[in-house]
Order: sequence, then structure tokens, then C-alpha cells
Amino acid sequence: MNVSFGILAYNESDSIGTTLESLFQQSLFTETDSSYAIEILVVPNGCTDETAKISRVTLDKLVKQSAHANVSWQVCEVEQPGKSNAWNRYVHDFSNPAADYLFLMDADIQFLEPDTLRNMIHALETTPEAWVSTDIPVKAVALKDKKNVIERLSVSVSRDVQNRERWAAICGQLYCARAAMLRKIWMPVGLPSQDGFIRMMVITAGFTSPMNCQRVVLAKPASHKFEAYINLHSLLAHEKGQVMGNRINNWIYSYLRDNCNQEHDAGSLIKQLNDENPLWLRQLIQKTIAEKGWWLLPQGYAFRRFKRLQGQPLQKIISKFPVTITAFLADLVVAVQVNQELHKTGGLGYYWGKKG
Repeated sequence: MNVSFGILAYNESDSIGTTLESLFQQSLFTETDSSYAIEILVVPNGCTDETAKISRVTLDKLVKQSAHANVSWQVCEVEQPGKSNAWNRYVHDFSNPAADYLFLMDADIQFLEPDTLRNMIHALETTPEAWVSTDIPVKAVALKDKKNVIERLSVSVSRDVQNRERWAAICGQLYCARAAMLRKIWMPVGLPSQDGFIRMMVITAGFTSPMNCQRVVLAKPASHKFEAYINLHSLLAHEKGQVMGNRINNWIYSYLRDNCNQEHDAGSLIKQLNDENPLWLRQLIQKTIAEKGWWLLPQGYAFRRFKRLQGQPLQKIISKFPVTITAFLADLVVAVQVNQELHKTGGLGYYWGKKG
């Protein structure tokens, strides 16, 4: 079985070494298993720091120390920044054509269970209808015993396990996919939010079939931790990016629904558009904004937190009310700023802020 890891990195010199060390502590690497051939590809894109250099030094050391005898590695630097382009290059150009499974990873995560990777592969091996397996992303701050208001707010916006299963959520920080299926997908160049886009491409088979959430399966036990945004400025900036990305994705979905069919799926259409007109996404967004007028977000977006309290016991409502009010006020600010940003720039190239 051939397994490929694509680690997409943008200026992650402070974290890539720790992430790679955590990767090699997984049972997939600590146990000798001749049935797996593993490749690790780090894809620094548009980096201006030492991400590539640190990756080479760390991987050379870890592979030599690994108990697994069949591990190869490479650092594939891409000049153009952008996760969507780096994703396309890894999936379609860099990864082993004979790979059975592709893992997509961010360069700033750490694993919590030693068998996370094995369990993600096992979930696909035992679920024939699934294309992608995911784990549970855990904010590092959620593991703290005492949290301040901002930390509690950060944790409160996380999806719980039941929601992740119900909505077939995919977290771009880590997921495993059948290589043949993932290679049917192409990312629009410049796409600001990849997680939801990948999910939609998977559950609709590139807009050639009705939604089938069974194509995404949650592996158990499997989880990783990541450093969340824990100051107000960065938290709001990240939330703006999420909302803006979701809005743009929905506009793309509408376009794809109108232009895809059994003979021409979304993957082949997007590849054609990327090749023929790299500015097609920007032009689509500009056209959509012009048609929609001033307000671009869904009605009721800012009041969504209160809907989650409906039907809950009074005691629980009272305990959650301060955080809900804080989140509501933050949503109001985000809604106005996102609306302005979309009119001003179209949302492409938006800087999501730094963790801290």
C-alpha cells in the first residue's frame, strides 16, 4: 500500500520541525510494517523564511531514525504563495502516481493519539463508500483547565463531534483521501477557503450527483491539536476569513451547479478555467457582487448564536448567555466588515491574521 503525505506550508519555520517530529511519533512510523510504502512531501509555497531548510534537515534526521524501512521524502518548493495552488501542485504533480491514499496536512499541528493515521486509513479501508476520512481537531486552548473570556469564546465556536459527523465536516488541517477520488478535484486558483470546498466536491462527486455525506467518515480514535486564535484581533480576523470564504464558496457552487453534469464534472471544468483564464474566479465574484447589490451575507447570520440556545434547559441558557452575547456582538462586527471587504476587494487574498 502506497501512502503519501502532503504538508502544505507558508512561513512555518517556527512550527514545521515540531509537526514533523509529532508525525514520526505516529505508530505508522514507529512500528515496522512492510505493507506500507510512505512518502512525505513538504510543499513550502511563497515562503520567505527557512521553512524549506528546516524541513530538509528535520526529515533527513527523522527518516534515518525511523523504525519504518520504506519512507521517502522530498521538499517541493513552489514560488507562488497560496494554499489552493500548493494543493493542486501536490495532488496532481508531486504526489506518487501509484499512491492509494493521500494525507493533506498543515505544518503547525501535533497529533494526540499515537494511532491517528492508522485509524484514518482503517476508516477508509472498512468503509467502501467513503472517499475521505477525518479526525477531531482540538484547539490547544481547549486543553487548558482555566480559560479567559476570549479563550472560552474561541472554544465555543468549535464544532463538536456530533456536528462534525452530521455535516460530514472536513478540516483542512488534516484529512486522508482515496488518491483516485481526490485527483478528480481541482482547486480554483486564489480560493480563500479550502475546507468547505473540498467537502462539497466530495459529497457531490464534483456536482455530478446528489449530496452523499457518507463519502466523509470520522475515524475513531483520531485527533490532533492546533494553536487557535486567542486574542480578539486575530480571532475576529480569522472569523472574517471564514465567513468571507464560505460566501465565496457558495457563489462558486451556484456557478458549478449551472455548468456541471455527468459528462463535465467540477474538477475538469475548474482545471479548464484555471488553464484558460487564471482570473476567472475574480471575475465571477465581481459579477456576482454587482448582481446582488449592497448586502451580501445571508439574512440572520448575526443571530445564529441565539438559535443554538433554543430548546436547551434554562440553567444551561443562563450559563451560556454571556459567551453568546459576546459572540453575537462579534458576529455583528464581522458581518459589517466582511460586507465591506467583499465590495472593496472581492475577498481574494484576504489576510486572516496571525495566531497568538
